[in-house]
Amino acid sequence: MSIKLNALPLSSTDNDIEIERVVSTFSEGDREELSSGLIEVLGSSDIVKILDENRDSGPGSLREVLRVCRILGKTDASLAWIAGVSNSAWTMRGCFHSLEAQPYSMERNKILAMVLGRPGSLKKNPTSNQWLLNGEWRYASGSTYASYFFCLATVEGADTQDIQVVAVPAEQLDVAASWNSAGLRGTQSLTVRARDIEIPNSNVENYSHILSGENRRLNALAGREEHASYAGLFTGVLMNCLVGSMLGATEAGLEYVAAAAGKHPVLGSTYTSMSDSGAIRSEIGRLWSSFDIYQRAAEFNADTIDHAARKPEITLTTEDRLAIRGRATQIMRGCLSIVQDLLWIYGASGLDIGSPLERIWRDVNVGARHGGFSKFVPEEAIGLSRVERDPKELTRMF
Repeated sequence: MSIKLNALPLSSTDNDIEIERVVSTFSEGDREELSSGLIEVLGSSDIVKILDENRDSGPGSLREVLRVCRILGKTDASLAWIAGVSNSAWTMRGCFHSLEAQPYSMERNKILAMVLGRPGSLKKNPTSNQWLLNGEWRYASGSTYASYFFCLATVEGADTQDIQVVAVPAEQLDVAASWNSAGLRGTQSLTVRARDIEIPNSNVENYSHILSGENRRLNALAGREEHASYAGLFTGVLMNCLVGSMLGATEAGLEYVAAAAGKHPVLGSTYTSMSDSGAIRSEIGRLWSSFDIYQRAAEFNADTIDHAARKPEITLTTEDRLAIRGRATQIMRGCLSIVQDLLWIYGASGLDIGSPLERIWRDVNVGARHGGFSKFVPEEAIGLSRVERDPKELTRMF
């Protein structure tokens, strides 16, 4: 019995056809850095812009993004991560009302990148009356593959902290530091730097207006009220785009161990295969059941956000938003736990360099520790709310 991690179910849907086109282009070398051939195929595909709000038909659904990223993640977690980040960035792009309707570079290459970490700085150029952008942004996943990069920057000299989101042509950024992580190698999540990049006013939007949903009202005024809008739901979109790649990688690990169970021996015992062991069969069953729970939690999150995006009268409460981030965090930690337990079943050979399990273990351990999920911030934010304190004291990412 051969073991295949890349098998995809046959489907007539456009997205499934696109997934198969991308996966058929993928090769082992793309696990370190996506090749120009793969980028050309991925960048021409609408699966990286399912959440584009400027299409005549409006955006697709977060539930579909989750599904696409999970399927791609079974082939490679980095590939799925790039697709998830790009879809999140297209949601951010939908909050820009004066940005050129469709810059040519965005049409030629639909991959977008984004970092919402520590802000850079913006100052007015007195000569051109445009902005000058400076700063560094770490973990810029996919920035070397993208047409545009979205980042945060603080306006210099403002009386109060004035944080803006800036749309930057990715080719104008410098690489400040390489990606040295053990996992998610293909994302090339570099540190990028801007040095006095001139930014037109149309490429700058107020971050607080995006977070508050003010841009959703502007979407309606622009005549897009009949379409779904994820403005104001952005952080929930990002969290749930990223979990898709980890779910896919974890599912690939489960399939790998299940397929190997009939022929992989249990050393130090009389079992000639793992499938002969009742204990291991039970553990495989438990892990698949756990995975199902995490997948359903991700789908529930996506459905909750999709419903709010399609119903302008629905306003998610602080508790709703915190719960979405909390569930996403538990999904990430659950994927970590499943992969760790798979290695306990499979044995030390699963950590041999080049083993699919070893790669999955590295990718999931890196991806699940993204700043949106780690260091107990999501849990503490929920705790603050439950003891009637403002979670914005800690974070605005909900």
